[in-house]
Amino acid sequence: MKKNPINIPRKELDDLLFNALLAVYRFERQKINTFGLDYTAILALQMLRRKNPQRMRELVDGIGLPFSSATRLFGKLEEAGYVKRVYAEEDRRGVHVYLTTSGEEIVQKLEEDTYKIISETSRQYDARTLNHFIKTADNMGRILGVENINQTKGE
Repeated sequence: MKKNPINIPRKELDDLLFNALLAVYRFERQKINTFGLDYTAILALQMLRRKNPQRMRELVDGIGLPFSSATRLFGKLEEAGYVKRVYAEEDRRGVHVYLTTSGEEIVQKLEEDTYKIISETSRQYDARTLNHFIKTADNMGRILGVENINQTKGE
């Protein structure tokens, strides 16, 4: 069997990726159930927390969501008090999305929950394993061949 450049048989790589994606899916499902927001809303709020405000087009492109779906999403988030949409003065078609204080608070709770879970579960692993996890997480976008996730940090 021909191996890929990282010397893992195709079936093993398929299983590893499936298990990783399943773990992330289940982790995100817990967030959805705990905080009452869907995955796209959580991602949008986290993106805004890292760069606030943003043009709606920039958020839509970052999330990879059709513009019509994004309009509904940000309408719901605005109704919940998490964001505020303001038409751009220079171009009335452009919309800037701002994270509100309530939005900041919910994202902080989401991220505190994540930190707590990972802090507790990581105690069973050695430093080498945790460093591999951190390095993999930091490079996930490049490894999977998608937009570099670090770009959402404003770099």
